[in-house]
Amino acid sequence: MKEPRLIMTREGPSWPPEWRAALRIYKDRQLGLLSIEHDGSIGWDELQAIKNRVAGEATVAIEVYPPAGRVVNNIAMRHLWLLGADDWWPDLGGHDGTAKLTSLRDRYVAVQLSTGGGR
Repeated sequence: MKEPRLIMTREGPSWPPEWRAALRIYKDRQLGLLSIEHDGSIGWDELQAIKNRVAGEATVAIEVYPPAGRVVNNIAMRHLWLLGADDWWPDLGGHDGTAKLTSLRDRYVAVQLSTGGGR
């Protein structure tokens, strides 16, 4: 697996002035991961703007908050996992999203739910 690649830095010429908390942005194309190093004050709006600029406005990204025993927190960095077009995500805006039943488990659970678990 390749290391994440530094794709933008605050000192670079293309750094938007409204990105005040972010310092450096790394991208791992294989994992679909954006890692944003920041000064400790980054907010949702800045993360959303970075995701839009780097991955596209139509891309969905999520953050993961692991169990306490598996937390790694040794640098001020946020990780945005980029979802694929067919990945499900909880759309809090009330839309069903574009999720498709693509795995055997998804299809199996859908059938179980639609038939009341019957055989």
